[in-house]
Amino acid sequence: MMGGLMLLPTWSIGKQKGPNEKLNVALVGVGGIGGQAMDNLRNAPEVKIVAFCDVDDNRASKFYKEMPFVPRYRDYRVMLDKMDKDIDAVVISTPDHMHYPIAAWSIAKGKHVFCQKPLARTIWECNEMKRLAKEAGVITQMGNQGHTNEGWRLIKEWYDAGILGQIEDIYIWTNRPIWPQGDLAVPPAQPVPAYHDHKLWLGVAPFQEYNKDYVPFNWRGLRNYGTGAAGDMACHFLDVPYSAFDLGYPAKVVANSTPFNDYSWPKEASSVMTFVNKRGVNNRIRLHWYDGGRRPKEIKRVDPSYLKPNPKNPWERANCTFIVGTKETVYTNEYGLGTMVYPRERMVALKKSGSLPKPSIARSETPGNAHLEWARACIAGKQPMGNFDYAAPFTEMALLGMVALTQQGREISYIPEKMEFSDCPEANKYVRSLYNYNPEFLPSRVNLG
Repeated sequence: MMGGLMLLPTWSIGKQKGPNEKLNVALVGVGGIGGQAMDNLRNAPEVKIVAFCDVDDNRASKFYKEMPFVPRYRDYRVMLDKMDKDIDAVVISTPDHMHYPIAAWSIAKGKHVFCQKPLARTIWECNEMKRLAKEAGVITQMGNQGHTNEGWRLIKEWYDAGILGQIEDIYIWTNRPIWPQGDLAVPPAQPVPAYHDHKLWLGVAPFQEYNKDYVPFNWRGLRNYGTGAAGDMACHFLDVPYSAFDLGYPAKVVANSTPFNDYSWPKEASSVMTFVNKRGVNNRIRLHWYDGGRRPKEIKRVDPSYLKPNPKNPWERANCTFIVGTKETVYTNEYGLGTMVYPRERMVALKKSGSLPKPSIARSETPGNAHLEWARACIAGKQPMGNFDYAAPFTEMALLGMVALTQQGREISYIPEKMEFSDCPEANKYVRSLYNYNPEFLPSRVNLG
């Protein structure tokens, strides 16, 4: 491994670009989070943005105006067919339900793929994206900027140096959802604006009449399109402990929430994942997740006042991670920033005593910019650390909490090799899609199983 990159198999080395060549990138999803891709790539000398694709002309209009010379499309399939020879790589910044179809089509065309988090909406889709990418030999990355930061690296180094002791519990809470979730009713039909292609927006999802209540942003809380608060933020938060401690898959998961239905995810939820892991006390690590305003009542070595919202500044302490070891407790935020041994006085004391180890894990050359890390990896012909081999099982782990919500209060056991729950067969249907795929939006050689 060199500089955080993994060498590709020899059969795919021919895909790399020359040292003076640019990577021709197409953006699928230009408005919304697609703007982050624009900001991260547009001024990079190694990259040329050659195509835009968005189903919402209004949402994408800002970048259309700024780069009027870039061809525009609404349909990713048309773009990839017409500009096949001009596109090296694709960035996917769409609602969750379209990550897998667009990635599958792009990979079938031999394109490198950057896909926003969560990697996909279901566990099966994640595994299929990993399989397809490996077979095609393309370079991949999931959009998780926190993985490029040093938070998880610091914590791993501290653990390996014996500073933290064995891990007892991990506590994570977020203020998401900041969009409607709960026992929601399907909104009534509204006229489809001329700037929006609703059929293409729905893609593989079941038909639903257009309504501005869920398009273009509030789809996150709806089960046919998004993965709720945990799907939005768990792929940030959970990356730190997952990477620092090689958590792998939980042996057991239990979750509970406020009421929800087949249409929408719950307004509030919490879960506990139990991992069999040699870094834990008695080979066990418990991960506690809270969203929608829920928080832990107490954490070892943490001032109880810190666990309560600040009424003067609701965003302060709204998104936190605490990792409790037998020796020390660690704090970090959702992106692995501000990482320290808690409280700050203890961090200062460890620094002064020279107890903290020197960096031993390779750092990203582009901290906070996963897009550029991926683009440079594509040019070099090497896999970045955030590739689909990492992102698929990581997202699978995060999505298990969403499956557990369908079995309120029941602890369930997961068998990753089979993508099945050994003691809860009724949960197995949530591993795959909740709807039948529309083959129109998938390349013909994809096997839906």
